[in-house]
Order: sequence, then C-alpha cells, then structure tokens
Amino acid sequence: MESNTALLILVGLVALATSLGVLIRRTQTRVRRIGASAASAASAVPPEALAAEGEAPPAFGERLTAVQFSSETCARCPATARALRAAAGAHRGVAHIEVDVTHRDDLISRFALLRTPTVLLLDADGGPVARVTGPLGLPQAASLLDAHLQAGGASAAAGPGRTETTPHERSRT
Repeated sequence: MESNTALLILVGLVALATSLGVLIRRTQTRVRRIGASAASAASAVPPEALAAEGEAPPAFGERLTAVQFSSETCARCPATARALRAAAGAHRGVAHIEVDVTHRDDLISRFALLRTPTVLLLDADGGPVARVTGPLGLPQAASLLDAHLQAGGASAAAGPGRTETTPHERSRT
C-alpha cells in the first residue's frame, strides 16, 4: 500500500509541476495594445530620447518601429533581437532598434521598465501602439508586426526593412 501512496504522490507532484510550468510559460510574454487616446502626440517618442549621450539618434521606420529595451545581463534579449530584426526585415518601412538600458535610468523611469526584454511598438509618428514584455520568437514577432501593419491600413508587403543596432548589440554578435 505504501508504494501505491508514493506513486500517487509522485504523479501528483509531476502534474503540479507541469501545470505550474504551463502557467508560467503562458504568462511569460505579455502583449498590451495601447489605445488611440494613450498614443497621442504628447506620448510620442522622439528618436533623440533613445540615443545615448554623444550618439546620433536612431532612424525610425517609415511605417512602424520596434524599440527593444535590453540589458547586459538579459539572457533572452539576443534571441528576441534576432526575431525582431528578421520580422522587421520582411517589411518595407519597418525598423528594429535595440536600446541597452543597463546604464540608462532615464529610460527605465520614462518607460516604466520592470524587465527586459521589453518592446515598444511605435507608429510612423513615434506614437506607441503596443508594448510587449518578455521574450519574443520569430512567429510572435512577425504576427505582432503583421497585425499592426494591417490595422494601420498599410499593406504588409515584403521588402527590405531597416534595423538599428547599438554598439552593445554589435559587441554581442
């Protein structure tokens, strides 16, 4: 009887661990759409706000810009950057910009960054349209960009995209 009890306890623990793993995985990446009222001209992000002191401001996309906030210790940031670069490269007028916020307390405060990677999706005017916290894979990144390009009335025609990298990102590759 004791072996049956031990087996039931073991099966219960495996089921609990699996359930917790699925729950954590489902809540790991969160996409929050930003409504038109919140994406006003007052909340627009100018390229100069993202540039480090002494650096030129990054070039935004003509249609959409994915601004990825990363840090030196972020294990999932490089994979997210690769996915966003590839997804942005599949669309004309879409840019990916990675900003290292390790020593940028001004950006951490301004954008209320609690974890990295965090991606802020900006429209053509620099207004925020979505915020993603957590890692993104290529299918998620492509879906996110496609949804916002189609919602904005723009066609998602494939073409050369543009990506911006920071000196920090170039040193990791």
